[in-house]
Amino acid sequence: MSKKILTFLLLFLGWSTPLFPQFHIDKGEANDLYAQHCASCHGKNLEGGQSSSLLDDEWKYGTTDAELRKIIREGIPDTTMIPWKTVLTEDQIRAMVIYLRERARVTDRQALARRRQPKGGIFTSDLHNFRMEKVVQGEGILWGFDFLPDGSILANQRSGIMWRLPPRGEPVKIEGTPPVWHPGGESGMFDLRLHPHYKDNGWVYISFSDPGGVNEEAQEIGMTAVVRGRIQGNRWVDQEVIFRASPEEYTADQHIWGSRIIFKDGYLYFSVGARVDSVAPQDLTSAKGKVHRMHDDGRIPEDNPFVQTKGAIKSIWSWGHRNPQGLTVHPDTGEIWSTEHGPRGGDEVNIILKGQNYGWPLATYGMDYDGTMITDKTALEGTVQPLLYWVPSIGPGGIDFYEGDAFPHWKGNLLAGGMWSEGMHRLTIEKGRITGDEIIFGDQGRVRNTVYGPDGHVYLSISVGDPRIGAIYKLLPVD
Repeated sequence: MSKKILTFLLLFLGWSTPLFPQFHIDKGEANDLYAQHCASCHGKNLEGGQSSSLLDDEWKYGTTDAELRKIIREGIPDTTMIPWKTVLTEDQIRAMVIYLRERARVTDRQALARRRQPKGGIFTSDLHNFRMEKVVQGEGILWGFDFLPDGSILANQRSGIMWRLPPRGEPVKIEGTPPVWHPGGESGMFDLRLHPHYKDNGWVYISFSDPGGVNEEAQEIGMTAVVRGRIQGNRWVDQEVIFRASPEEYTADQHIWGSRIIFKDGYLYFSVGARVDSVAPQDLTSAKGKVHRMHDDGRIPEDNPFVQTKGAIKSIWSWGHRNPQGLTVHPDTGEIWSTEHGPRGGDEVNIILKGQNYGWPLATYGMDYDGTMITDKTALEGTVQPLLYWVPSIGPGGIDFYEGDAFPHWKGNLLAGGMWSEGMHRLTIEKGRITGDEIIFGDQGRVRNTVYGPDGHVYLSISVGDPRIGAIYKLLPVD
């Protein structure tokens, strides 16, 4: 594909698809198409009527996406399923398949969430029973957090406050943190990570929506930034800028920031979301829609993949991302694993590889929020396929591998929280492949971050209510 054609396609996608982070299964074109053409036979809620239910996955004529598209397109001879190829476009047929998956799997998840409600305070899952103990409650959404050597938790509140949360006693506000652009939406203060040698150097790294003044339309603007600083006497000091994008990258939109931080082999990795820009993820001259790699002081490593590429942002490690909000390192292989928000459907689990393109928005398993297709491609030559994709979306937050002894049967499993699904997924992995996906609890609030704690337990930041109130919970095993 020539650069000129690629640029035109990306601009077309940018103009034609409003990529706003709203998730409404029962709204949009796909829902309208089902109501118009399918509900009279299969029921208003897919429960069945003149024809079979579409909720039970007992589809004897085909179950894969390709088979379902063929059934809708060609019909089934000698049945009431007529061909729809003269009525629906290929994009509409694919949107219908995603819609059917959404509705069926949401029903499954809701049923499982009801079964996984605690009884007497105890949650049951396939391998371990556990209870959730509230460690501390914040005043708003708690986003990223990490553990200080004295047992305290250092946590970022999305509205722009950093807290020291001691094991006992009242939370302490850290003064002097950088100003945060937080007019609403998803903007604010995001991840927080202590340097691996924190005891020696005291560095704390944070990501946030950096205010950029106003644009030509007199709108306030912002962009993802990363800084580091130290804490002395409950005050943020010695701040240094690690990453700040060029002024042209700052926009008025309040969504899709990415912003997870990890360390590996002495290098700093962090994600920057696409910021509602469908061109930037495929553009190496933009920092958006990328995972970046730097030295811990912000210097660019000489072996980064695009250091010699003219015009490219030198910190880019991988590209073609939408909104990676989960990053962690596999404890055995050293691979960087990621979870990424798709659009409506198409949330992904990936292994992040040097210099690789992950396809957004040229290839995705999801559709747009209005029920129309973003692209007709789920795979594209030269791009990396996800290890797993979720339809419907779970809204993945932070992830971590479990390594402790408190839950021995979870060792080596990837724990992935869901914000939209309000649950926790336990992914089993064999030889770099995901072999299982268990929802160990559901319907408990938006799971924004998952951290394997220094005491061998699992810690979660969960937000509930409206306005949302965040708390950090600890999972404790129950025999």
